[in-house]
Amino acid sequence: MKVLNSVLALGALALLVAGGTHYWPELSKTTTRQVPDSSAPSHAAATPTAELTQSGDQRVVELAVKYLELYGDTITEPATQARLYNERRNLLARYPDSGNELFQSAITTAFPELADSIFALMAKLDRYNRWLDNHELRLQGLPDMERYAELWQQREAIFGPLASQIWAEEQNPVEAKSDQFQQTLARLDQANQMPLTELAHQLQTTADELYGADLARQLAGSGATGHALFAMDSVQQQLASLPADKRQQTINALRRQIGYSEETVRQLAEEDQRREEKWQKGKAYMAERRALENRLNGDQLEAALTDLRQEHFGFSAPTIEREEEEGFFRFERERRYGLN
Repeated sequence: MKVLNSVLALGALALLVAGGTHYWPELSKTTTRQVPDSSAPSHAAATPTAELTQSGDQRVVELAVKYLELYGDTITEPATQARLYNERRNLLARYPDSGNELFQSAITTAFPELADSIFALMAKLDRYNRWLDNHELRLQGLPDMERYAELWQQREAIFGPLASQIWAEEQNPVEAKSDQFQQTLARLDQANQMPLTELAHQLQTTADELYGADLARQLAGSGATGHALFAMDSVQQQLASLPADKRQQTINALRRQIGYSEETVRQLAEEDQRREEKWQKGKAYMAERRALENRLNGDQLEAALTDLRQEHFGFSAPTIEREEEEGFFRFERERRYGLN
């Protein structure tokens, strides 16, 4: 029940900001304004004074390379794109007059096909944070449940179906009622013979009974119900046994059953397909990697692995290499359909 434990730690169905208001990607926890995480990779190639002596074009190239390295592997995901909000904020703080132009040029250089959607998301995040600024004191005075519902109502109004992906890993105050829900999750997690539709029904029924139908719908809209459902071993075991086409149809049907809109179902299905392609590419890479390890060693092996990573992952190859040097092999993780 490895994945179930992580679900329980989220507080039953919960994936929302607990008491926090502003959205600074990676940092929206309990405070309203935060500085960049000092534990994150350094974003400065030189001191501000030194950087100001460089040409604008050089700074753009350096930023583009950094963004590719840090975000390129998952840049198609809205949550990753939202993390660029901090990068933009840092540039504006460092270069008030030219920061926005630098950011736009770097994004266009690094991700030309996604640049427009990233800029549109930045504008929506600006709008969301202005709303938080205007309502901060009132929101802080609300009970947790009411603040939770209002935050999600505003997020969905601004971001639509993307909201559940952008805020997919937040914690929320529904934890106060989580004991009974955790018991239900633990029971359903082991119900390997129960049909998937019945598993989804019992999960949704428990949420309705504990939190009320209105809040349960908010939970479904936030993506929390889906995370709880697809984290169950009983669900994963049945999904893994299905052919790929049938599996996706089943996942789509389960999402509809627990209250996802048709547009959200469509967008998540597209994301599932991108994940599937990455996993298939990863499986092929790992098979070729093992074959190289069986017949080469030393510098020959390292050179061959470098070429293999470049062939399969392109600009993400350096990231894959660093992970492997640290002993992490992403394609040896457990596959969780509908989640990763």
